[in-house]
Amino acid sequence: MAATDPSVSKTDTTLTITRTFDVPPERVFDAWLDAGRVATWMGPRGVRAEVVTLEPRVGGRYRILMHTPDGSNPTVSGIYREIVRPARLVFTWAWAHESGHETVVSLTFRQAGKGTEMTLVHENFPNAQRRDSHSQGWSGSFDKLAEVLVPKSQV
Repeated sequence: MAATDPSVSKTDTTLTITRTFDVPPERVFDAWLDAGRVATWMGPRGVRAEVVTLEPRVGGRYRILMHTPDGSNPTVSGIYREIVRPARLVFTWAWAHESGHETVVSLTFRQAGKGTEMTLVHENFPNAQRRDSHSQGWSGSFDKLAEVLVPKSQV
């Protein structure tokens, strides 16, 4: 289960979120690079992710279609820049509807007792409104990730 009050900090163009999960770093890290797992947790409640492409290697691409309640169904894609299992993951993040504006997501995974402290730094937002929208999306996604990582039978 994730910590109930994650650490969130913001500047105008950068979002930082730190969450703790009650599983080892390898499990949290791997949940980011397995298409089947990503589809179960990516996106806030009410959003269903469809992983169209996921090539988990440096230079590899990913593309995820987000099925939203309002039917807008945006697509996000990017390229993996750094993959160091189970400690670090860096990739670009670009919404198809935002005409070429690209942000960068950096994740670190650190052993914290028997669990994992994961820190997301999402940079290069064009404004605070886009940063805050992503803060809500990531926080909702991480709530779902916590549920996927620790099945109800173990809670």
